[in-house]
Amino acid sequence: MKLKSKKSIKAAMIAAASSILMTSAFATSIDGTTMVRVGGNVQSVDLNTHRVTVTNEQGATESFQVGANVSDLGKLKAGTKVVGTTARPIRLTVLEASKLAALPSENGNETIAQVTSVDSQRGSMTIRDKQGAELTVQANSPAAVSAVVPGTRVLVNAVNPASLTNGAVLR
Repeated sequence: MKLKSKKSIKAAMIAAASSILMTSAFATSIDGTTMVRVGGNVQSVDLNTHRVTVTNEQGATESFQVGANVSDLGKLKAGTKVVGTTARPIRLTVLEASKLAALPSENGNETIAQVTSVDSQRGSMTIRDKQGAELTVQANSPAAVSAVVPGTRVLVNAVNPASLTNGAVLR
């Protein structure tokens, strides 16, 4: 009976070790949001739903839910240039945590950046891409940033703006 129990323990340890090896082959991902500046020309305004549709400089159309605190939304006419900020979902894949090679996508939705600062208490981090642009990312799970240190490389995946329906504050 002892021999069978030792074999079971040994098999369980081998299974656990291989499970650890398999999970380390996958990179750590941190989901969060970042605030981005948006703007363009008003295409339409829906007063019932408080939605404004804007065409940006690249010709893409985006629709934003405008806050109820915007009382003069009815005065906003088609063709008016507007600027605002909106929260965008973002996924950071920590590259140093894995041996995976990462190349940014050709469509511009992904890029490689480096973490410049981490605020573990707030669950946020600042990243900088190769062109020097900086973003502050608020992690959905603040604990997710606790193991990240400045200098860490990340693959930044931004969701296609045309598929978003996040609220925007238009000025």
